[in-house]
Amino acid sequence: MSIERIRNYIIENAQKEAEQIIKTAEEKFRNDTESAKLSLEKKYQEMLQADEKHLREDMKRYLGRLKSDCKMKLLEVKNKVIDSVLDRAIGRIQSLPDDEYLALIGKWLAKVPDNLEGELFVSAADLKRIPGNFIDDLNRNRKAKVCLSKNAVDVKGGFILKTRNYEIDYSLDTIVKNLRPTLIPELNIMLKLSDNEL
Repeated sequence: MSIERIRNYIIENAQKEAEQIIKTAEEKFRNDTESAKLSLEKKYQEMLQADEKHLREDMKRYLGRLKSDCKMKLLEVKNKVIDSVLDRAIGRIQSLPDDEYLALIGKWLAKVPDNLEGELFVSAADLKRIPGNFIDDLNRNRKAKVCLSKNAVDVKGGFILKTRNYEIDYSLDTIVKNLRPTLIPELNIMLKLSDNEL
């Protein structure tokens, strides 16, 4: 073999080998690139899912806080409405003409058993409104006598009857306080709310 042929043979083999190395390198590069791309895509999807999960949790917490704040605001509004209704009712009772107001007090006193003796306490304003004959008229229909105390109590109206063993409280303050729980369902009906919204 001539040197020229040997040289061409070596070059040809080297060229084939170089082409094979390049081909293998290109294939490895494509495989590595595809593998890296799949790995990055998987990491991206995992990060995206984690972020979405955190966002959902944050949104859930925020909505929970918002719902709680709304419930508190609704409760405040309902309480203000109830307070307003009760204040207006007290105002209307307090502003009744004397004869109507005394008739109301008489009705409430008629509910007290007539065998109870006691002292009737009223507000300072009511002490001025109640004439002396009111108690006398009241006692005519009772077995036990009730007397009107000269000492006023701090109530908005109505009375407190103190007997030997206990007190009977027909003050407007207590009547209104006892009405409050019954007004809440009524208000819910009027406002078309459910108890779950509180």
